[in-house]
Amino acid sequence: MTQQSTLDQVTKTTGTQVVHITDDKGQVDKDPVTLHKKLKEEVAWHADKADSTIDFTDGSPFTGPVSFPVPKGKSVPSGPVRDDAELKTYKYTVTGPSGPPNDPGVIIQN
Repeated sequence: MTQQSTLDQVTKTTGTQVVHITDDKGQVDKDPVTLHKKLKEEVAWHADKADSTIDFTDGSPFTGPVSFPVPKGKSVPSGPVRDDAELKTYKYTVTGPSGPPNDPGVIIQN
């Protein structure tokens, strides 16, 4: 099984949305990504081409850290949506080694 098909299977079975960081400038393949709080969904960021950093500078809807590295070829999960997360769009910054940073979003629905 390829790494891509394994990641696709994770999305189908766990409530985890896989977001690929597709280049060394922090571009992503899903913007925005929509998650449901009552289902405790989460995101797993996967860095396809280069080491990257995720930063939720104005607050994160997740139980995990607000800033974290995503190593090239690896996936890092967000943790589930917090019970007290507001239903709104959360902007975050993806920074790769060849910036400028990209600012996609995560929409939290009930």
